[in-house]
Amino acid sequence: MNKVYNLLGLANRAGKVAWGYRAVLSNVARRRVSLVILAEDGSPRLHSKILAACREADIEVCVLGDKKNMGAALGKPPCAVVGITDLELARLIRQHVREVDA
Repeated sequence: MNKVYNLLGLANRAGKVAWGYRAVLSNVARRRVSLVILAEDGSPRLHSKILAACREADIEVCVLGDKKNMGAALGKPPCAVVGITDLELARLIRQHVREVDA
C-alpha cells in the first residue's frame, strides 16, 4: 500500500493529478484521466457518481485506502477521489494496486 501512496505523491509533484470530486469529475468528462482512485471510506453517493462517470468514459477505477492517507500522500487535506492524468504513472499504480489485492 505504501508504494501506491508513494506513487500518488510522485504523480502530484509531477502535476499529473486531479484531486477532489469536481476536479476529477471534470477531467473524467473530458477523458483527461487514465485512472481514478476512490477512498474506501468515501460516501456512497460520491462512489456511485464517480463510478457512473468513469463507466461512461471507459476509465478504470480502483478503490483503496482511506481519505486521510490519500490526502496525506498528496500533501493535501483528506481526499476521497484522485484522478491520474499520466498514462505511465497510472499503469504503475494499477500494477501496485493489483499486487496489494493479490
